[in-house]
Amino acid sequence: MKANLYVGTAITAVAMAAAYVFVSPGAMLAAEDGSLLAGKVVSSTGTALAGIPIKAHRDNSAVTVAVYTDAKGEYAFPTWSDLTPGSYSVAIELPDFEHAARPVAVAEGKAAKVDFTLKSKLLAYEDATASEIIAALPGTDHQKVLFSQCSNCHTLQWALQAPRTKEGWVAVIKKMAGRAAEQHQPGTYAFSQKQFIEPLAEYLASIRGPGSSDTIPFTQRPRPTAATSADLVVTEYALPRGGERELYMIRGDRRFVWPHDVIMNDKYAYYTDHFSYVLGRIDVKTGEGKEIPFPVPKGAGREGRNMMGEGDTRPGAPGGGAHELQFDRQGNVIVGMDNGTVKYDPETGRFTNWAAGRAMFGLDPDGNVWNLQRNGDLVKIDTSSEELKRTTFQIPKNRGIYDTDTDSKGRTHLYIWQEGKIGIFDPKSAEYAEYLTPTPMSGPRRGQIDGQNRLWAAEFYAGQLLMFDPDHKVIKEYPLVNGTKPYAAPYAEPYSASADDKNQIVWTHDFSSGRLYRIDMNTGQSTEYLTPSNYEVRDLKVETAAPRPTVWVPAYRPPSKLVKIEVR
Repeated sequence: MKANLYVGTAITAVAMAAAYVFVSPGAMLAAEDGSLLAGKVVSSTGTALAGIPIKAHRDNSAVTVAVYTDAKGEYAFPTWSDLTPGSYSVAIELPDFEHAARPVAVAEGKAAKVDFTLKSKLLAYEDATASEIIAALPGTDHQKVLFSQCSNCHTLQWALQAPRTKEGWVAVIKKMAGRAAEQHQPGTYAFSQKQFIEPLAEYLASIRGPGSSDTIPFTQRPRPTAATSADLVVTEYALPRGGERELYMIRGDRRFVWPHDVIMNDKYAYYTDHFSYVLGRIDVKTGEGKEIPFPVPKGAGREGRNMMGEGDTRPGAPGGGAHELQFDRQGNVIVGMDNGTVKYDPETGRFTNWAAGRAMFGLDPDGNVWNLQRNGDLVKIDTSSEELKRTTFQIPKNRGIYDTDTDSKGRTHLYIWQEGKIGIFDPKSAEYAEYLTPTPMSGPRRGQIDGQNRLWAAEFYAGQLLMFDPDHKVIKEYPLVNGTKPYAAPYAEPYSASADDKNQIVWTHDFSSGRLYRIDMNTGQSTEYLTPSNYEVRDLKVETAAPRPTVWVPAYRPPSKLVKIEVR
């Protein structure tokens, strides 16, 4: 059924020759404001540089802590950060400046002072983000929205490395689309569907056809320098099998870990690997990483889909692997994958699994897992029993969802991204309703439910954040970049969102630019942050127990990391 609602819109260890690093005598000064490490960054002409991330990597560890310079070019690591006494390499590693690094000793009660004088350089094509390439290419908004999606599986440099005829581009697009190439999905902007393949191929042939230049244009996106955009402390935890950056790597290279989702408590941050069946764990105090293999339920995961003739035919075979994980009320970790659900007990180290489930799921207050099966049935799985006990509910079939969440009233919300809708099912009344997003074809992909049972969802294609209030039947959309319109520059692609009730903010990100966004729940105003490294993000999760606004993100593409981001 269709439901009525109110719609609203809201507006490395040595300094490189090209950079000069000064470390004060003995590298020790009287501590200022309790900081253990501080300094100033200027250009080669002496101009203070704002918004510059300074990375301090602890020797012989997996931990790197970063802060940003203010309008005066000054930086300082607060005492509450994960920078503790010890030996570090302090570095600035930006694509538009020559890299600089210096070893420094950090001691309790005194501040080491490290100043940098940086020499600028032109941004290299190899370092350009997808957003920066899309910005410089000719074409309409429609064409750019379609092509920007190609960065989901590989860099745009990989896509544009060789010229092709229109027929050649059609073959490539169909290969990347898999089965979706034969489908017609009028409710979504996905490049992979039948009606968009020919237009996208024509566009790509016009910019990278036979005889085209090997020099691809790109435009560097300005670094945010406002005080609010520099007020972060970022801690990176390198992961086992994290690998190194490779420009021409398609996702799914089994040599490396591909961390998809993250959850955390006061001891560990847990993550799923999209392409292997391990539960990853990072000690949040030491940074020590561990991979815990788990048994795959019979017929589940990527291999299970293959046996059923439903295998993912796209390069890398991304479909079917482990994605979402959540804590139940007992502190167990619940992991979802195609046709399987796994529960891990941290106290005993024991796994329990069920041969039913999906990669994304909802978890109700009683610990039941909710998921939508491929046949359209909504299923509840009882995780309190080691036997598979499931209850099936018939709801109207849709063209395809991406995520599922369950609120505190037991209602399950569906992100119907292939139709531009949000669905909600109430098991108490057995009522089901669907709501169109205000922006057509917007692609609600992933998100989270807040303490008021409002769903916050990332609209991947439209570059917006959606808020759905089922109790008041209100739905609103907020741009990631203040003042921008959907399907227009800078063509943001938010993949997920996470709500922080305590601080009344929602975190989301732009998949194609290495930027995070903090959006005020009440005003819709957005604050933009540039991450210290160009992370590819498919999930982010608020740490609700943290003393200050804190969100965790898995950096999906090698070099793979878990990243903790705190507002000062």
